[in-house]
This record gives sequence, structure tokens and C-alpha cells, in this order.
Amino acid sequence: MPNQSRKIPSKPDILAVTPGDPEGIGPEIIAKSLGRYTPGLPMVIVGQRRLFPSGIEATTIESLDEVGGRGAFLLETPVEPGQDPSFAWVRRAVDLALDGRVKGIVTGPIGKHQWWRAGIPFAGHTGYLAERAKASRYAMFFWAEDLKVALFTTHQPLREIFASIRRDRIVDFIAFIDSELKRLFGHEFRFFVCGLNPHAGEDGLLGDEEKNDIAPALEELKGKVDIAGLFSADVIFPKARKTENSVVVAWYHDQGLIPFKQLHFRDGVNLTLGLPFVRTSPDHGPARDIAGQGIADSTSMLSAIQLAENLVS
Repeated sequence: MPNQSRKIPSKPDILAVTPGDPEGIGPEIIAKSLGRYTPGLPMVIVGQRRLFPSGIEATTIESLDEVGGRGAFLLETPVEPGQDPSFAWVRRAVDLALDGRVKGIVTGPIGKHQWWRAGIPFAGHTGYLAERAKASRYAMFFWAEDLKVALFTTHQPLREIFASIRRDRIVDFIAFIDSELKRLFGHEFRFFVCGLNPHAGEDGLLGDEEKNDIAPALEELKGKVDIAGLFSADVIFPKARKTENSVVVAWYHDQGLIPFKQLHFRDGVNLTLGLPFVRTSPDHGPARDIAGQGIADSTSMLSAIQLAENLVS
């Protein structure tokens, strides 16, 4: 008699990749990544083969039911007339993720202004993904081997930042980041927190946000989250890089991303926290000015694919 307890093998986890702006470097850096790396999981490119005039090492499929074994597949995904292609491909990938058909998405770079011109009411991938996933909390997180950065605010005018610096919000944000990182990576991280003002406020001399809100929030988090301390923004990044599994909390976009991109423009990854599926992307834009010239660096896209693959495995 056959063994009635034998388990039927489940299908492997699948990673979806979207090309981003079809007139940008997304298709090129995807193709180059596949030339440098064989995915350990099935990787499905949600797009169209015409985007890859020089060819791509991927098997064309019409349904995920055709996916078998490791390697790359291309899911032909037509675009309706008048629809922005990059948005159509992302929407299809999100549909697959929310249906449980794929475990993670790697998004190629888009032109935010092109989405806006097409009437898409999102400033980029992150807000759209969060709304589709009905995520009550989400955050932009930037990952490299020796530096991780969490942004307290993202695409927000500087004049609005100061009103956001409140003790309760800080406690909630850092606790959320800590919880998400433990869920995804399976271990604890140490938090280095930027001062908002020069010299972290100099005890109120150069601004009182640190004294009134940031420092009290960190005190409240003690014993719950591993906090290295509050440091002036001009010294915090070298300190954090010397500590394994450290995260810098930056209060606004450029405070965190100027140093991060100075150090990791080639290989940095944008990771969205708070979603029910993994989402990563290369840490750069579509670079239309160099598209089609064969000179785009694929390292960041390759890093995004590898990080997503590690997180869903």
C-alpha cells in the first residue's frame, strides 16, 4: 500500500520582478542581473519581452502554473491603451502577491512624475503598495551590508518635519521598525538615533526637539529596544557602520539618504516594512538619460533581488 502520510510537495516560493519605466534602465539592469546571477527561487518578470531588445535569460510563460524549478521566467503582461505600463506591471505583481501566488516583489525604478501625469494618485511605489495591502503601518528602510537607515518621514517638505517630532510618534515608530526587522531577519538590531538639530540641539541651545521629545522617547524605549543613543547627525553614520546589525533612525529624507547614497549608491536597497509580502527595489531612479546605452550599473538591482530572495526563503 502507498504511504498515506506522504506529503504532496508544495510549489516553491516565487519572486516577482517588475521592470519599472519602460524607457528607463529597469529592463537593462534586470537582464544584466540575470547574466550575473542565477536565482535560487523561481523569479517571474511581470512585463513584456519586447522590453529586452538584446535578449534576456528567461522562459516566456502565460501563467504562473507554468513555473517550474529555479531560474527566471517572463510573464507576458499586456498593457491597456492609455495605461501607464510601469503601473500596469506593478498592479499585476501586487495582485499575485495578495493572492498568495508570489511571496515577494522587486520593483524596477519608475518616474514618479509619469505616474502623476497618468492620473495615478501616488508619489511612488510605497504608498500604492501600502494602500493595496491595507497596511496600517509601513516605512521606508534602506539596506546595505554595513549600514541600515530607517526614515521617520519620507517625501515631506522640510517645513512640516518639526511638527512631526513628537514623543509618542517616535516611540511608536522605533518599536514598529524593531518589530518588523525581527520578523524579517530573525534577530535584534541596535538603533542609533540622529539629532534633528545641529549637535543634537546642545541641550536646548540649538533647538529643543531633542530635549523635549526625542531623548524622552528613547528613555521610554529602554529595556524594550536596543538603543545605542542619540547622536549628532554629522557623526552618527561612522559610529553605526562600526557596529554590526545597527540601524540609523533619520528624521527626514535627505538626512538619511544623502550619506546612505554617498556610501551605497551602487549596491543599496530600498526595503518596504509593514507589508504582508516582501518588497525591495534598487536605490536609484529610472535614469532615462543613459537608458539604451548599455552602461547602466545593475549592482543595486542585483542586491535587491538577492535580499528579497533571502527574505522569502
